[in-house]
Amino acid sequence: MSVWQRIALAISILWPTGLLLFLGVVHSTWQIVADVLFAANLNSLTLWTVMLGPVVLLLSIGIIVVEVMRCIRQRQSTAEEHEGFDPQGPHHSERELEEP
Repeated sequence: MSVWQRIALAISILWPTGLLLFLGVVHSTWQIVADVLFAANLNSLTLWTVMLGPVVLLLSIGIIVVEVMRCIRQRQSTAEEHEGFDPQGPHHSERELEEP
């Protein structure tokens, strides 16, 4: 697993866990938090959205950025492989420039 994948995994686990711990401390009882989580009503949907929404959003943005960077690198390597490609530009000797 790469470093970025480990960071994404850690965030994916720590965000919902930290939020649940925070809610448990604020409400002073785990029963209220559990009731809201599994009540299947609007409050439950809101809590699940707040827990999982940022994780999904950040992972989506990360995946898009990685894919765009991969596509750009692939295009650059493909362009460099073409015959006669020189990243420094065309080089002409002085003799070539003088001849018609």
